[in-house]
Amino acid sequence: MIKLLVIIYNKEKRLKLIFRKYNLNYQIMANAMGTANNKILKYLGLNSIKKNIYYAIIPSNIENYLFNDLKLWCNIEKKGNGIAFIVPISSSSKFVGEIGESGENNKMFKKEYELIVTIVSEGFSDYVMHAAHLAGCNGGTVIKGRSVGSHGTIFMDISIEPEKEMVLNIVPKKIKKEVMESITKYCGVKTDARGVLISLPIDNVIGLEK
Repeated sequence: MIKLLVIIYNKEKRLKLIFRKYNLNYQIMANAMGTANNKILKYLGLNSIKKNIYYAIIPSNIENYLFNDLKLWCNIEKKGNGIAFIVPISSSSKFVGEIGESGENNKMFKKEYELIVTIVSEGFSDYVMHAAHLAGCNGGTVIKGRSVGSHGTIFMDISIEPEKEMVLNIVPKKIKKEVMESITKYCGVKTDARGVLISLPIDNVIGLEK
């Protein structure tokens, strides 16, 4: 089985060591920012809202070892240092032949969280975060298509056009429906934000404030 590893973290040198250890290729998207307000940032211990996003396709049989190294080398579990999570994917024609597949299932972690991806018109990411906050979500990350050039950005096989913004929110599964309904109400396709939402299950996550 192959999975998508996503890391929101600001110290690339440490991550390079881990990716080199497992012989993984990765992409970096540095043009992103946190969306939590100053009060929440202070509570989480974050000194900056600037974000780097790294993602890579990995075989599931290294998942637990990789996460242990992220905890040990990058101290991601410490409040405010970053977030790492795993999204299951069904297939990838580009990477299957390169890294192989594994039939192992990850039984160590319950799927307690989901990733909500919202794509809205430029300038409406704050509205998305406000709507998510009303339903119990405290923070997220924004990816701006315009900031990486006129041709937009590709993230997790989703195209973000130059005039669009993408908001990533990791939420407990028990409030996913309420968060998505709130975002749809204030930023859905029938609003000026023209928002489109999808949700993805997360197999594993570290770095969230409990």
